[in-house]
Amino acid sequence: MCADLIDFPELVMLNDYGGNYDNYENALLEVYETDLWKGGLTFDGLNVRPRVHQRYEFNGKTLDWTFAHFTSRGEIEEDRELDLRRCERIGFIKPIIDNAHLDCVKVWQNSRPDKYNKPKISVVLWCECVNVKIVLTKINGKQGDYYVVTTFYLVSSANKIQSHNDEYDEYVAKNGKFNFQPKV
Repeated sequence: MCADLIDFPELVMLNDYGGNYDNYENALLEVYETDLWKGGLTFDGLNVRPRVHQRYEFNGKTLDWTFAHFTSRGEIEEDRELDLRRCERIGFIKPIIDNAHLDCVKVWQNSRPDKYNKPKISVVLWCECVNVKIVLTKINGKQGDYYVVTTFYLVSSANKIQSHNDEYDEYVAKNGKFNFQPKV
């Protein structure tokens, strides 16, 4: 089983902070910054970092936009709501990326239209044993290529789980398994 192969951290629970959301948020920020900004993450031989580092107003606070996105849910950015299940699992991002070479992490490329309706190629990491999906997008930067974590979320409906598995199976049938250089 996947959870036996990947060393997932304990869930970061609000109750562990006596229900004090400010202390809880500080703990979540520590995980986010340690794992994603200071964690030395790589995928396919390239560095991985959060999406554009900008500030965002959320619940009356100014936060890093990507952190706010990772800990909330909703289609419209200004109307997103806190998602405790995502918060609890924010520490799962790094171990899934670090262990993407394992068979229990399904990795494939997909193409979705961007805001200009042009195809954008991304890499999906789907770890079904913990129902976590991570999407990475390769950026051709001035100082070299790297990946950004475009999104991270939990997949809980049976239909979505089946849809992710079908998309992976279709990719593998057409292209073979994703071929990348795991972190050494």
